[in-house]
Amino acid sequence: MKVGVLATMVFSALVAYPIASFAGLAPDADGDGIPDVLDKCMLDSRNVAFSCDTDQDGYGNPCDADFDQNGVVNATDFTGFFIPAFKGGSKAQGQDMDCNGAVNASDFTGFFIPKFKGALGGAVAGPSGLACAGTIPCN
Repeated sequence: MKVGVLATMVFSALVAYPIASFAGLAPDADGDGIPDVLDKCMLDSRNVAFSCDTDQDGYGNPCDADFDQNGVVNATDFTGFFIPAFKGGSKAQGQDMDCNGAVNASDFTGFFIPKFKGALGGAVAGPSGLACAGTIPCN
């Protein structure tokens, strides 16, 4: 019996190692160490924590300035959601874009403005590597 177990282990190692060695690393487009299929913000290496997704839509806070979930980042997101959170109101839609616990100037200049400027060309939240992105909850 013990010889059979040992033979199985040796055989498995001889077969599995060559297969695994050709698999390589999972793609990581933004180089943040989170494979694209798990990354909630695939093209933004500022994704400070892949689990930081306050509104649970599958797009991490750093790449999701679409606070009203209408599909675009626009002035409504800024005036209706970001400004009130900046003034000390609720940040339930993810206005804490750098996930540090506060809505401040770094959220605005480092994360909101780049997405808003992209909105002039039709920017949307994301992209996300999660298949469920855009639906709530996306866990």
